Amino acid sequence: MKYPYVIIDNDSKIADSIQIALEGHTDYICTGIAEDEQEALDLILERKPRLVFLEPEVQGVYCAKTQYTLMTELAKYMSVLPEFIVMTKTTEYAIEGIRNRVLDYILKPFGKNQIIRTLMRFEKDFDHVEDNTLCFKSYGDYRFVDVDDVLYLKADNNTTDFIMSNGSKVEAFKTLKHFQDLLPDHFVRIHNSYIINTRYVSRIHFGKAKCAIKNTDDMIPFSKSYKNTVEEIKDNLAKNSLINI
Repeated sequence: MKYPYVIIDNDSKIADSIQIALEGHTDYICTGIAEDEQEALDLILERKPRLVFLEPEVQGVYCAKTQYTLMTELAKYMSVLPEFIVMTKTTEYAIEGIRNRVLDYILKPFGKNQIIRTLMRFEKDFDHVEDNTLCFKSYGDYRFVDVDDVLYLKADNNTTDFIMSNGSKVEAFKTLKHFQDLLPDHFVRIHNSYIINTRYVSRIHFGKAKCAIKNTDDMIPFSKSYKNTVEEIKDNLAKNSLINI
């Protein structure tokens, strides 16, 4: 399982130290760094991280320091917040952190093992929690969709179209590669221009090098370089089938 995380800190050395501490843990992927509350709010709503490393003394939107107002603002848009790990040089915000149920409170300077122990506790206590909501932001307009309603993703230059089960299309202003490691494992890339939700695959035609998708007449091509990946999709679907004829 992949655990995307973001760092909220205006000290680049701290951000680097956190990433270095996690570089051997390949399931953890840094998807962004913000230096103030407004930037953090936009980043978290867009990237939907599982973890947030927060310095509560970064510049706030309504006050000099964000402290925990970032969590209050996020709660207006998200039904399930990411887990917060506070990393700061003072114990001043510890009591308020307990009230806000932060995952951990780590004092700077910190050691690598402190972060690793926190991650072990996170995996033990929260690994079963998974939010299926995707957030699309465009000029202050936030749109929320269920990831299970996505049939496939199609690259369109530097943007990506999310094709939904109800026939609609949602445009995201990021490349297809940006989403490749952020989506659940059943979203698989089979072409330079396509990522499919394998739960909607109804047919795989190796002669035509195409996959049929439920709820649509679209046939999604797969390239030779992804043929082994499609073979794995076929094997998994066959293995989980009620009857093989």
